[in-house]
Amino acid sequence: MKKKSEVLFKKRLIKPFIAIYFFLSLVEVLAEYYNDSFYISLSKPFLMPLLILIYYLSSKRFDLYFVSALVSAWLANLFLMKSSPTHFIIGASFILIYRLLVMSLVLRRVRFPGYVPFVLGCLPFLFIFLFVANVAYHQLSNHFILYLIQGIFMILFGGFCLSSYVIKSSISNTFLLVSTMLFTATQFIVVIKGFHSSLDQLQAVAMLFFAAAQYLLYKFMVRDERKRRRYSIVNQSRRMKA
Repeated sequence: MKKKSEVLFKKRLIKPFIAIYFFLSLVEVLAEYYNDSFYISLSKPFLMPLLILIYYLSSKRFDLYFVSALVSAWLANLFLMKSSPTHFIIGASFILIYRLLVMSLVLRRVRFPGYVPFVLGCLPFLFIFLFVANVAYHQLSNHFILYLIQGIFMILFGGFCLSSYVIKSSISNTFLLVSTMLFTATQFIVVIKGFHSSLDQLQAVAMLFFAAAQYLLYKFMVRDERKRRRYSIVNQSRRMKA
């Protein structure tokens, strides 16, 4: 009885905290648009901890890979709030760690779609990568290797998510694909904005995409967990009947 009341209490907290998450995201987007450092520091550092809390309240099986990925994204945001090259490199490194963690947890949950669909799925992301690399090659200079490494992971992961969605479309795969596309757009916006000072307001768009992508990734995790739990219950009942 105590456990049931605890679950109900957690469920009641989910929607209010989601509302707070989107409110803080809106504050962060507006703060980036108006370049208001006070409100940026007031909202940006709390987005990922808040999403971890929402995930804790929603999930019955706490995935440490996902939590570690959100912590990496949080640390990346903290370092990228500074404008020095050193902070940029550290922040980009945490983004790379984030991508590795997300890739590993998705590969454990989503079946490989096959080599031909995978290669075809990589092509759109490859074209986008080559376009941005061509536009910002000279500006990237010493950071090009870091951009190249992140780009390779983005192409492979994007191709995997796109081909998985095409082969077997589902609500969870839709969440994953849209999240991946938003993350891809965010990465390239940050690259272009970082080397064209006249496009500073694009940072607001990048943060909008980032907040939405993280929330959709959370929805993918929760939806996939529920699907696995249903399959487990069905298989267990079949074994009992047999």
